[in-house]
Amino acid sequence: MQIIATGLHKNSISDKVWDQLYQVVQNRETVNAGLQSLAPDQAREILFVPSRHSMELFYVGEDTEGQPSLQEFYFNLMPSLRTDTPFHRLQGSEAVRHFLQMSVGLETFIENQENDFLEQTSRALNANKETIHTVGPVLNRLYQTALILFSRIRKTDQSYDYVAVARQLEELITKIFRSFGKCSLLVVGSNESTEPILETLPVRKFQDCLFLHQDQFKSHQLASRFQGKALEADELYDTLDGIQLVLRMNQDFTQAFTVDSLRAVMERRKNLPLLLVNLDTSLVPDARVNKIYNLFSYHIDDLQTRHSSEENGVRTLIENELAEFFSWFYSKDRYRFGDIIGKSDAIERILELIARISQTSITVLIQGDSGTGKELIAQAIHENSPRKDRPFIVVNCGAMPDTLLESELFGHVKGAFTGASANKKGLLEEADGGTFMLDEIGDTSPAFQVKLLRVLQQGEMRKVGSNEFQKIDVRVIAATNRRLDKLVEQNRFRHDLYYRLNVVQIDVPPLTARKEDILLLADHFMQTYAEKMKKRVIGISKEARDLFLAYPWPGNVRELENTLERAVALCVGFQITVEDLPKRIQFWQPSAETKEENELLPLKTVEEQHIRHVLQTLNWDYDRAVEVLGIGRTTLWRKIKEYGIEKNDT
Repeated sequence: MQIIATGLHKNSISDKVWDQLYQVVQNRETVNAGLQSLAPDQAREILFVPSRHSMELFYVGEDTEGQPSLQEFYFNLMPSLRTDTPFHRLQGSEAVRHFLQMSVGLETFIENQENDFLEQTSRALNANKETIHTVGPVLNRLYQTALILFSRIRKTDQSYDYVAVARQLEELITKIFRSFGKCSLLVVGSNESTEPILETLPVRKFQDCLFLHQDQFKSHQLASRFQGKALEADELYDTLDGIQLVLRMNQDFTQAFTVDSLRAVMERRKNLPLLLVNLDTSLVPDARVNKIYNLFSYHIDDLQTRHSSEENGVRTLIENELAEFFSWFYSKDRYRFGDIIGKSDAIERILELIARISQTSITVLIQGDSGTGKELIAQAIHENSPRKDRPFIVVNCGAMPDTLLESELFGHVKGAFTGASANKKGLLEEADGGTFMLDEIGDTSPAFQVKLLRVLQQGEMRKVGSNEFQKIDVRVIAATNRRLDKLVEQNRFRHDLYYRLNVVQIDVPPLTARKEDILLLADHFMQTYAEKMKKRVIGISKEARDLFLAYPWPGNVRELENTLERAVALCVGFQITVEDLPKRIQFWQPSAETKEENELLPLKTVEEQHIRHVLQTLNWDYDRAVEVLGIGRTTLWRKIKEYGIEKNDT
């Protein structure tokens, strides 16, 4: 199997031809029809990404010798293209390197052209999933790698010249508002760039200089230092209505700067100009903000020129990611990301979200039934973050009473309570610099929630029995099998803590809702426990596999793992059979309610089941299958990819 990229650069053809082609590819139906006609049996995945300065077709499959040229896709879109059009064709590592370099802006082809490749890739992936389903684990993994690389470059680039950034800001302000005296400045949050930038800007020339921070003490400190005014949190929305310049220094008050919130602000301002500048590398720009009329949005990277030494560093990161990608590509674990295994759309969405947030320190809330793998997701976030070499500590909040939980998390000083014979370091302190996971956060009491809120808001904690606060740097990931929003409505969970935890939410569906993953997981657990027990178990019988797909798995992945561990231990041959399974699974029968639900299946489910049945009955004879089903061979191939049907599934 190999990866091929073929495409066109804007600067390689005339502007007239490019504009015509760009108009054609805006029609997704036309593009999808072209991709569908390109899909031979041996093709595994195909993705077309049109951006403002490049058009790229990525193909994953067997050797294409003897198959139609991938360039035919472009000629079918626009027959007026000449046969001598300078297409590029890259293969293997060159194709992957090209994808990654496009993602981080090293191949924009046009000087000062804004790089929109990752944004367009995201749109193309979503369009494919909704229609022709020609994307699978390889291109999904490549996109996730690019997201991580993009965020890592932003996060690790510490060579910003803040004086130069401030000078660029001055030029922007003058260009948009003509005079500092007509502008009011709002500084939200703070980071290491705050003071050097404000020291360079002529702050005193502003009409007003306002400061807002989650820590009100910090607001007053900055206001005092730069002769401004400290705001209260509830003043933010009214202030945005009359301000001209906003400098965002961190992720404080994120909800006020979403696309919808900013649209509402601009409507209340009657579209008077507003300059919004994100001066924190972890604040990933949302391209939709740039489309709001008279809202000028910039990121710190837009105000900083990359030097050649920095570019060399980026290329080194790309080569490292390239090696890691092909190590995965040539392995047998094509559907594995760390300890997460799956090929369902739900898992792919979770993996994409992990890639987007792993390089930040943003707080994450993971919700899902017991046994769905919430801890594995938290660990994947940690292991792909800059904190990966620091501790990853998990505490089950529901397993301890409040007093013990507080002592375990915060530590205590000698004499704090009976039996406290010495000072004890808390787990939060142990996790300093790393990631701290609070499992079953919904089981905590309101009193404990107050103390946890301070950790999240102020980044500080106090040991039991001590009067002193100490700063800590931990990324908090919370997990629960309960609906926190419902607990908030019932006044059983603090709303302010809920909103502080729920900055990014990951919902993990139950195993029965992602049946495509069941047999993958079963095979993985079978191999794991066979190696552990030193037994030669090499397969699962068809009857057992069918039962795995039918059984509802109320205990989710944890129940499936325990079932396979037991089956491997009891297995006397080389294959796990129904007799090796627990009796609750062996003799499971759907209830009357379940039978009734099964009789009212969605059309897609019925179609999937019928295609599986036909392929199995005809022993995967494609020619006979298309005759029986009454569809074309390409359509059958697309349906097989869409539903994730494989020979060992049927």
